[in-house]
Amino acid sequence: MRAAHDTRKALQGDFGRVLRNGVAALVVATGMLFQGVAAQAEPLKIVVGFAAGSGLDLLARVIAEKAQRETGETIIVENRPGAGGRIAAQLVATAQPDGRTILMCPIVTTAFTPFMYKKPGFDALKDLAPITRLGNFKFAIGVKPDFKADSLKDFIAYVKANPKTVGYSTPGVGTPAHFLGVMFNKATGTDLLHVPYKGSGPAATAVLSGDVLSTFNTTVALIPLYRDKKVKLLAVTGTRRSAELPDIPVLSELGLDLGDVEKADFWYGFFAPGATEPGVIATLNKLLVDAIKDPAVTAKIAQLDIEVITDTPDGFKKIVAEDYERWGKVIGESGFAMLD
Repeated sequence: MRAAHDTRKALQGDFGRVLRNGVAALVVATGMLFQGVAAQAEPLKIVVGFAAGSGLDLLARVIAEKAQRETGETIIVENRPGAGGRIAAQLVATAQPDGRTILMCPIVTTAFTPFMYKKPGFDALKDLAPITRLGNFKFAIGVKPDFKADSLKDFIAYVKANPKTVGYSTPGVGTPAHFLGVMFNKATGTDLLHVPYKGSGPAATAVLSGDVLSTFNTTVALIPLYRDKKVKLLAVTGTRRSAELPDIPVLSELGLDLGDVEKADFWYGFFAPGATEPGVIATLNKLLVDAIKDPAVTAKIAQLDIEVITDTPDGFKKIVAEDYERWGKVIGESGFAMLD
């Protein structure tokens, strides 16, 4: 866990000035506004549904700082943590569609939340307008180094030979890792038992202590343990190998015919209020994509094992709709009891 702490500390150090001063505004207003948006007094606001200092918050500040330097725009990052990101999504969904308020969030907001809550408070496909992805993040399947399986194929065989005895830890109920395990069980005919924890760190620690035999967890949480030879990684999600884990195969490489689980991508992205004009969306897209693709920004994003991928608004809209259908079906078939 030391390496994870060092990565987080380095990221926080890069933006210590912003966080120490406790200011949301990243620069003093210069009066300039980026092309295509009418001049207004209020700043451009990026809403994040997680606390200041979290990984997503720090990424938002990296991108905001780069964008404001290029445009002279006053950009603030507003933290609205709570309810798994629902509070932030509701705020943006009901904001004025003038291009001044946008949301930065994970796939959970549009592909999981609508099927986990009876009243999510927004329509994921109508009330939020896709702008672009930031990039894709990955999950890995991990076990203890002395586990009697050196490949995913061996792991599947072990689970089948020892029914209802192998648990998999995740960062919590309703997380992508939870439902990734559901998909995995369905594809392989296994009966892994879900054991939720409160966060990626505790889920990883549970494997080290032997409380569970396996974990489905984010690669950023497991990479430090893998490098210290405290966990054995069997496979990662996505269509391309992780740059940080080039020796670990992706699920689709293994020839195990795992179906939809092989196609599962997990992303962070940006959204505007649903009624925002296409011209404004296009301007926001250019602003964000230019900032994300800056080499210095890309390097910082890579520290969290995120593969930078950006889209056109229409391209991202298609991805959002496909993931909505895919994960809605998974969650519905899992027997998950919707929350109030």
